[in-house]
Amino acid sequence: MLQNFLKELNLKTNESVRIDCPICFNKSTFSALNNGTQTIYNCFHADCSIKGRTRNELSKKLFNELEKQKEPEIFYYRNHWEDRLPPRIGYKDPSLKDFKNYIQKYDLMDYGKIIRYDRYTHRAVFLVKKDDNLVDAVGRALYKNKKPKWYRYGNSGYPFIHGNSDTAILVEDVVSALTISKFCTGIALLGTNLLQTHIDVLKNYKKVGIALDKDASKKAVKILDDLALNMNVKFLLLEEDIKEMLDEDVKKLINKVNKKAWGWQNDTY
Repeated sequence: MLQNFLKELNLKTNESVRIDCPICFNKSTFSALNNGTQTIYNCFHADCSIKGRTRNELSKKLFNELEKQKEPEIFYYRNHWEDRLPPRIGYKDPSLKDFKNYIQKYDLMDYGKIIRYDRYTHRAVFLVKKDDNLVDAVGRALYKNKKPKWYRYGNSGYPFIHGNSDTAILVEDVVSALTISKFCTGIALLGTNLLQTHIDVLKNYKKVGIALDKDASKKAVKILDDLALNMNVKFLLLEEDIKEMLDEDVKKLINKVNKKAWGWQNDTY
């Protein structure tokens, strides 16, 4: 009922109105404001608790334009992030045992410039950079069953990128991207859906592969649809998590991708 009432007001962007409340019927107590992306409403009468906000129906084109106009968040380095990779990873600190095991499990010892330890939340932190500038970070929980497993420290929407090849493979997480980066450029979605910032980045590569986890195959197909008109893209259905694969198998995967014609065919590795 209220949603239909707000829609019938047909407020233009930055237009507001003060009218009788449609819920408690008190005179001139209900206000509504359309700020472009949302309609914010509230009744000022003491006996009425109605208030809230509803997202406006925007065309995809208009929504993208509004997103571009948003001021980017200024991201800052946290003082409680510690550099604990060699030579200091050898410190006999019990709290660092999980961190050390995680780094060694995925052979991440060579990535000290982008890995930190968050002593407050006990996470392995991976720095997200754009043109060598820190714009975001993502942390992997080291406690068992800690939620969320991956935590995004900022809201830049920028993907994690590592590697210098003109072939890029889009993956789910940072460690998979680092595994891929030994042979081509790895780009991690960081658990999000495809954003315009991702598309802008991927346009810079000659070939793009989509290699998401097997349980995210529907998401991968949707991403393929979104990218196919803008770039040379190929869908790869994986039977095994990339970060669990041997280097030899990862290299074979990349070689097969580069040798084959790109398009709408699907391959399983």
